[in-house]
Amino acid sequence: MSVAQDLLLLQGHIKRDPPGYQDEFELQWRHFKACLDLLHLSPDQPSPGLGELVTFVAQVASCYPALTKSFTGDLMTTLDQHHMLMEPVLRHTIVKALILIRNRGQLPPTELLPLLFRLFRVQDKSLRQLLFRHITSDIKNANKKGRNERLNRTLQNFMYTVLGDEHEGTAKKGLAVMTEMWRRRVWRDARTVNVIASATSHPSPRILLAALKFFIGQDAGAGAGAGADSDSDDEERGAGGPAAPTKEDVYGAFHKGTTSSKKKKQKKLRRVQAAVKKAGRRAEGTQSEAFAALQLLHDPQGFAEGLLRRLQSGGARFETRLVIMTVLSRAVGVHKLLVLNFYPFLQKYIAPHTLDVTTVLAAFIQACHEQVPPDVLEPAVRQLVDQFVHDRARPEVITVGLKTVREICTRCPLVMTPELLQDLTSYKKTRDKAVSSAARGLIGLFRELAPSMLEKRDRGRGADLAAAPLQFGQTTIADGIDGLDLLRRAEAEGRFNSDGELVSDEDDDDDVQGGTSSSEGEEELEEGEEASSDEEASVSGADEDDDDDEEEMASGSEASGSDAELEMGSGEEAGSGSELDEDSEGEEEAAPPAKARRTPQTGSLTQMKKRLQATKAAAAAVATEAAEPWADRILTSEDFEKIRQLQHKRLVDHAMQKHGLKSASKREKAMAAAEDAAEETMALREQLGSMHDSRVAPDDLLGMHKYRKDKMERMATVLKGREGREFGAKASLKKDKTGGLSNREKDKRKNLPMAARSGQARKRMERNKRKSNKNFRGHVRG
Repeated sequence: MSVAQDLLLLQGHIKRDPPGYQDEFELQWRHFKACLDLLHLSPDQPSPGLGELVTFVAQVASCYPALTKSFTGDLMTTLDQHHMLMEPVLRHTIVKALILIRNRGQLPPTELLPLLFRLFRVQDKSLRQLLFRHITSDIKNANKKGRNERLNRTLQNFMYTVLGDEHEGTAKKGLAVMTEMWRRRVWRDARTVNVIASATSHPSPRILLAALKFFIGQDAGAGAGAGADSDSDDEERGAGGPAAPTKEDVYGAFHKGTTSSKKKKQKKLRRVQAAVKKAGRRAEGTQSEAFAALQLLHDPQGFAEGLLRRLQSGGARFETRLVIMTVLSRAVGVHKLLVLNFYPFLQKYIAPHTLDVTTVLAAFIQACHEQVPPDVLEPAVRQLVDQFVHDRARPEVITVGLKTVREICTRCPLVMTPELLQDLTSYKKTRDKAVSSAARGLIGLFRELAPSMLEKRDRGRGADLAAAPLQFGQTTIADGIDGLDLLRRAEAEGRFNSDGELVSDEDDDDDVQGGTSSSEGEEELEEGEEASSDEEASVSGADEDDDDDEEEMASGSEASGSDAELEMGSGEEAGSGSELDEDSEGEEEAAPPAKARRTPQTGSLTQMKKRLQATKAAAAAVATEAAEPWADRILTSEDFEKIRQLQHKRLVDHAMQKHGLKSASKREKAMAAAEDAAEETMALREQLGSMHDSRVAPDDLLGMHKYRKDKMERMATVLKGREGREFGAKASLKKDKTGGLSNREKDKRKNLPMAARSGQARKRMERNKRKSNKNFRGHVRG
């Protein structure tokens, strides 16, 4: 019997009766101490039998705690001092012994983990995989029943020193442990993110790239660390993902079969349920998790400036620089940072010939927000337009340039000038569909943001010329919920059914057909401004204050002419206009003749503005009275859905009012167009509200262009079109006969005498001979 078998047998006896075999254990303990002293004298020499003794003592150390209290310290000291010189098998055995002692709770993790991280420097792949698996599973098990904040804080503080280690292997494995803990949802806090962010200052480009890939959502988890995925991870790799257990599976696991078989079924059922739950969490946690990590940074400004210094220092590969640009731009966009030197740095990469230029442009877009001064962005935007949007550029290049300009203007509209906008929108008449659609997308954006910057034919019918983006530094403070007044008015009128859906009544349809609405003053004001926009004097008169006598007198006959076009046909409006005329005449009589005011005509802009102010004041008073019962109400998700429906209905009505009276067919088409326009407007508003938290995909900047396909691609298209159809030779397409025999088959099956068979053969030979003589052309002569 070998020494290992003897020790294994003694191990079993000691576990059953520790006091009865204490003498035998003391003998082996002294043998272990002697071998360990020999190892310290010559660590590079083989130590036969020491590995078996280490395993034996580790198994039974809990039976003699007083005698083996120095065992763990001796192993850790030996491994720490001589791990680079000792044999790989012995080193592996000692590590396994320490892991066994740690799993039994005889060794705290704070004492073992520093040693294990130092062992990552050893050039032993299997050892590194073992260490990585143990570290990740140990931290996960420590937080299995509940978060161990004290341990987590200690370990995360220690990870700062690990990631700052000069040895690349140690820092890389430490980073892999942190990303694996984040992926397994064990450490999902700000400390974890900031520990990973500290790795971006490591001098190694590989460590920098691994940390940046975590922030852009490309971290491959522990696959880059050691390929140490758990069993549940392996189950999830099946095609199509794990299938949820059915009711029959649950019933069979608890009520069918023997006791042992039901235990197996229940164990399998728990594994499947855990896999399904994990797959659901993974499906919910999509690309937004990377932005959740960026939002947890303690010092985003310092993080961004550190990345910019790495960019400006040079020396990194171009692929690494692209990743740095991406992460830096996302940090700037999410936290709205001011890193003004980043935009001139990007400017030299904005050219069509740059490799992966769409990634650079996506970074440029993400780094733009309303707090960046427009004069800082203007040189880069001008570089973009000059390089991409010109008559000699290819359609693909122009499409990319126009889409990039649109995305930049969505985030920072002040960077656009009217002259540049009109130059870009002129590409809407280009024959290339991708270019024209990109130009029309830019037009649609500024129809919502600033229609006055567009040419008159591009503004659309009923454009709000007063709409303009906020000036630099200007902010809007919300004093309530947008659309709450619509919900309050609709519920008071009972416009929702029992299912919470908006009911469209006939009165609304009649109002839409007549081109009128509840806000008459606003529509009249819009029509008056639109009609008076053809004459400069009338426009200037409409923009000035009504109390300014000199400006009104300067308008002259042109203003009166434009006012004449704005007369209203309603009797009620005429009545109100006459009352205002009487008031104004009384004021003229009381005033001196030298300062007599011009009498405003019926339907003029002055009257409409006054009437609009009165209407708004009355509406504000009514809204204040009606808002008191809503002060203590908590809005639910159903209420917000109702608000969305009402806003959509308001946009549709506003779009239909622009068309006026139409026939039934034209009205139907106008209603469909209004629905589409309302959906686009609401989608644009939602995009404007959450654009800084969304990423820009570089492929979205590319247009839809068709390129010539090679033969393989054309054949694939042809074969795809043949699916479900029969192709091939005619004989192969003939269906097999389902019944009956041919005459020749019947003749073969007849029972005839030999003479009849020979006669048939003779006739067949004569027939063949006649055929051959008929086709005979003579002998070939040489």
